[in-house]
Amino acid sequence: MKILAVDDDPIILALLNQVLQVAGFKNLTVCESAEHALELINDATVPFDCFLLDIQMPVTDGIQLTSAIREMPAHSKTPILMITAMSDRTYIDAAFAAGASDYITKPFEISEIHSRLRLIEELVAKRKQSEDRNPVASEHGPAETIGVDSMRARWTPSQIDNVIDYLALENYLVQVSRSSSVGLQVFGVVVPDMEQMFLASSQFEYQTAVSDIAWAISDSLKPLDFFIAHAGAGQFAVVLKEGGSLDVEDFQARVRKKLSTLKLQYCDGRPMILQPVAGHPRSPQREALRGGANTLAQAIMEASSSAEQRRSTP
Repeated sequence: MKILAVDDDPIILALLNQVLQVAGFKNLTVCESAEHALELINDATVPFDCFLLDIQMPVTDGIQLTSAIREMPAHSKTPILMITAMSDRTYIDAAFAAGASDYITKPFEISEIHSRLRLIEELVAKRKQSEDRNPVASEHGPAETIGVDSMRARWTPSQIDNVIDYLALENYLVQVSRSSSVGLQVFGVVVPDMEQMFLASSQFEYQTAVSDIAWAISDSLKPLDFFIAHAGAGQFAVVLKEGGSLDVEDFQARVRKKLSTLKLQYCDGRPMILQPVAGHPRSPQREALRGGANTLAQAIMEASSSAEQRRSTP
């Protein structure tokens, strides 16, 4: 795995080099500024597989560097692990909003660095395996019928405010549990029968629908401060970062109205009727947030239960 570590402290870079070498991660490049990092990324003939970034750096900080990396098509999904002394919730929120995949605070545990990189290595290996099976994207790929596995994949819509990767949202909850989780609320949004609706549809139709739902959720939550992640098959997890009052029925109605104004259709002209159902926001205990995956899964299950109750109500 090809890794780039960026930190303005040469002592930290030397320590990271030792830590990674011991764990078997030998393909490491280091630099002391965001500007040099961007040069290395642009000049690389073989793209980097992972970035380790400090936040506090002169001129361009690690959060700004994260945003710049995410704007590069080749690195829109590349794992970015923040390794920083900044433990304040403000920095955590800003880092994940910019596109960070995970977050570790200094002084870090060597075992923690190793375990996070092992998980990243598995994700990178799976992505490369998929690319090896499909080395050249088919021009007709979007028109191909989507299967159940593809539909359930945690595909992340792009260019929508506050929508981040599902795994990143899990990691965000874990990190927030170590700092301040005051005001945090979590809930799910699901589209009933999403799989049945799109099982015979094209990749394009399905991904367009998911993007439209994500946009409607995002636009309906403003001006609240939030993160959204797609859990697959038209299921979404939402984290309200500062709490606040959310009228679920009103929010749900606004989401549906925004979708209806788009006048969505399948490629054959049939109307596409999407009726998302939202669960009620909950304020999880800090202990629960440490299991980020369980917290999000529970929120989605509650939204699914709400959908079932609505279906059974005359």
